[in-house]
Amino acid sequence: MKTEKAKRMCILGIDTGGTTTDAVLYDPRTETVVAKGMAPTTRQDLKNGIHQSMDGLRPVDGADLHAVEIGKVVLSTTLATNAIVEGQGRPTGLILIGSRPKGELPTENVVQVAGKINIKGRETEPVNPDEIEQAVAALLPKVEAMAVSGMMSVRNNAHELAVKKAIRCHSAMPVVCGHELSSQLGYHDRTVTTVLNASLIPIIQNFARAVRETMDERGITAPVYLVKGDGALASLATISEKPIETILSGPAASILGAMTLADTDSGIVADMGGTTTDTGVVRHHRLTLSPVGAKVGKWQTQVDSAKLSTFGLGGDTEIYPEKGKPVLTAHRVAPACRGGGAEDLTPTDLLCAEGSLTRWDTAASQHALAFQSRWAGLEAKDYLDQAKALVLDRIRNRVFEEPDYQDAADQHLPVIAIGAPAKTWYSLMAEQADITRPIVVPPHFEVANAVGAATAAIEERVNALVRPDEAEEGYVAHVEGQSEFFKDKDEAVVFAKAKAGEIAQKRAEAQGPEAIHTEVSDKDIKQKIGWRWHYVETQVRAVARSGHLELVEEAEKPAFEKHFD
Repeated sequence: MKTEKAKRMCILGIDTGGTTTDAVLYDPRTETVVAKGMAPTTRQDLKNGIHQSMDGLRPVDGADLHAVEIGKVVLSTTLATNAIVEGQGRPTGLILIGSRPKGELPTENVVQVAGKINIKGRETEPVNPDEIEQAVAALLPKVEAMAVSGMMSVRNNAHELAVKKAIRCHSAMPVVCGHELSSQLGYHDRTVTTVLNASLIPIIQNFARAVRETMDERGITAPVYLVKGDGALASLATISEKPIETILSGPAASILGAMTLADTDSGIVADMGGTTTDTGVVRHHRLTLSPVGAKVGKWQTQVDSAKLSTFGLGGDTEIYPEKGKPVLTAHRVAPACRGGGAEDLTPTDLLCAEGSLTRWDTAASQHALAFQSRWAGLEAKDYLDQAKALVLDRIRNRVFEEPDYQDAADQHLPVIAIGAPAKTWYSLMAEQADITRPIVVPPHFEVANAVGAATAAIEERVNALVRPDEAEEGYVAHVEGQSEFFKDKDEAVVFAKAKAGEIAQKRAEAQGPEAIHTEVSDKDIKQKIGWRWHYVETQVRAVARSGHLELVEEAEKPAFEKHFD
């Protein structure tokens, strides 16, 4: 009797970047790339680019793709980031409870209603149901989503929930409350985050449907996840409600993929794409998250993201001529060799024109080079050499001489270069006499973002706080928009730790079938006044995760660190 050979269980990782959509089949058991593919990103319909990248999957080292079974699908996407930067979010109404936060807001459809919660979580002014009804009636005809924000909702979410309930009585459109997205104080940034998230929900839900349809068409029944901006995973269903968490997911995935492919525990990751280069540093498997949250365009949010530096340099960065010299901009144009303007020149065109890159239309690049060099009054070779030097100078200044990477402990960190243009440009950097830092271009560098998506893991974090309650001479525990009062500090801490751990565990388990383990830690904060130390608060942190992620405490830094080992 013939037995059927067991299938090779793989993860399908897909990264939709600004220029290309990359796909890989990754075997987590052997930690190897089984197949990889690449296609142009179709920004008007990301589904097409995903289709094409999957169609382009080609086996690596003779792998048998017929013996592969897909156990999980993971995507990183620029969809949310692009929608925010380009102002393409759906019209959103905002109901503010109490005062208006200082600063610009991402919607003009704003109504304020009365209501107030103090910093201890006690109601000092109730909401008025009739006023809420009037606000809802005024906004619903104008918008496709609703946001609700109150100054102290992270201490007591009752007012926000009351407004959300009233909206739900009249409409099925998406409704987002500030306390559902962040437990941090900072009324303005939390309100901005809430409005942006609500405006993205209709967009991401359409994307989620398209992705699921794509998988169904191919008979793929595996669960689908997206990478968040902090490098963790979230299920498609979760992201459909919290799309804001996917901003900067591509750069986070690139760091994960670079460390996996380079097989090292430390390095400066430089991801050179079509439009920008994103850099981030990993020290001994630890990636620090931004202490202030992700900033996209002009909007500061309270969304966790990897601490990154981004600058305008990619394969499609525009070069134009001035008298006597080329100028390297920070703007993207389509390269002449890939069907762009006949006189448009980019770093990709420079390589095509000199013959080191033969994948596209060499003649078109040479035509653009000849035009620009004549306009600048230079020989074509001199113009080419000067333009290449500009590209290398920008890499040197923004990667090798970046102040954030100059601490004594970082002096010997290698630069791990990934992204489609990386091999050529960083090989040229290695030839520069003033470059002493090691440069690593790992295998499969061109699809490292997709590898990062495939290797990401689930992680949910919940913060809680215990503080003195001066009014009642006791203590108050603040957990996820709720406040509980205690006479004894230890009882308050025990409650906060148990509640935070329970919430984190449930959220992580809701993401899918993976095994989850939760760690809860607490830290007393004290302040020295005179010669005595006075208790200020207890900070509680719960982290629920799957697989290889590990929380590392570091007292001096307010941000989380994540362990990729």
